[in-house]
Amino acid sequence: MKYIFLAKEYDLVVGDTFELFYRGIICLHNPYKYYILVRCPKGNPYHRYYTFTPKEDEIGDYELTISLIDDDHQVVDFATTTLHVVKPERPTKHQNVLCIGDSLTFTGEWPKEGYRRFTKTGGEPNGLGYDKSLTMIGTCQKKVEDDIVGYEGYGSWTWKSFCTTDVVSTISPVWVEVNNHNLDENDQHSVWKSEGLEWILESIEEKRLKFKRGNLNYTPTPKIGDKFIHVSGGIHHEDIIVNKYEFEMGNPFWNKAIENNDFKTYCSKYGYEGIDLVYVLLSWNGQYIPYNTNFDHHTIYAKKLMTQIHEAYPNAHITLLGIQICSVNGGIGANYGASGYYSDEFGTITTAFNYNKCLEELANSDEFKDYVRYVDTKAQFDSEYNMPMILKKVNTRSTITEYIGTNAVHPTSNGYLQIGDVFYRALVRDIVDGNKK
Repeated sequence: MKYIFLAKEYDLVVGDTFELFYRGIICLHNPYKYYILVRCPKGNPYHRYYTFTPKEDEIGDYELTISLIDDDHQVVDFATTTLHVVKPERPTKHQNVLCIGDSLTFTGEWPKEGYRRFTKTGGEPNGLGYDKSLTMIGTCQKKVEDDIVGYEGYGSWTWKSFCTTDVVSTISPVWVEVNNHNLDENDQHSVWKSEGLEWILESIEEKRLKFKRGNLNYTPTPKIGDKFIHVSGGIHHEDIIVNKYEFEMGNPFWNKAIENNDFKTYCSKYGYEGIDLVYVLLSWNGQYIPYNTNFDHHTIYAKKLMTQIHEAYPNAHITLLGIQICSVNGGIGANYGASGYYSDEFGTITTAFNYNKCLEELANSDEFKDYVRYVDTKAQFDSEYNMPMILKKVNTRSTITEYIGTNAVHPTSNGYLQIGDVFYRALVRDIVDGNKK
């Protein structure tokens, strides 16, 4: 039986602390069931993880082997990987970077942190200071200091969502049907509220009004009330009474004229010069079967999306960031109870291991290996301590407390930063490799 899921290689960066968590590479309900023996010329093994902070004179490749040994001194399983150490470099040409994902990307935390570490100075860990070397493109936007960090991240989305146009996104406008109104061109871009959320009037028709999202209006399908109330702008301020409403579909890459994704038109529409590097973090969504080994429902669309990007921008490089391991101390039970999707904790963990293996095999296949690679996020993510948890009494008749997980797959703020560290290492590696071409 195979228990150890090490990726073929891992990215390490001079001056950056790399941590390899056993929980993210050993597919056992209790990964500490066996003695974990680590062998490598560099670094230090501890009870829960192995760590290595490379110096400048340690650039290169190092073999690392992990073995599981039982109490009879027998090797139960072992696996070997390569630690690939590089020194950061400023890209020889400006890079346009596109990050794609679901709710783990929605807040923009991991794209922001990778960008900060590469382009800014200061902070913790200290940034490299390669300012103005990257543009983070995307219609979802956050700021790092005064720089816009774009990305495409939408809650509940899967690979399929980015290949079709049948889902609502966090940027989807809403069309509101009304009996009558007195609005005209003087009211365009006026600001309104419904159910406490801000909307901006964009298009005016006789019986329909189109509103785009306003400040902090990010949920995919926000509640729409029976009226819109004027906030500012325009010349007509009467309440707008809603008959019914419908959200526009939200795939940002979709071109209605050809009924397909169109990355050239996407870049042209939003003023991007092109796409050089792509990072995809998908998909915890759609993993409904415990202990699953068949992921065709994801890979058919993963292949489609990667091919479309490659056909539009043949020199673009795509990195698949695997999904992290879910909560292991109660988050699954807190969110999904004792029946239904995701409720089998170890079954869900096993599915995540198998899905990541599937992504790595896809990236290494003859079809994609020239422009796609896999990065093992789960091994670099501390699912034991960087998932949300609360202190709770160990039982109703005790004052002693223990930490209990409260969220199945969405990390704490520190967890998102840890994914940002994975992105940072992958970004540095990709840029160093790109500079050689």
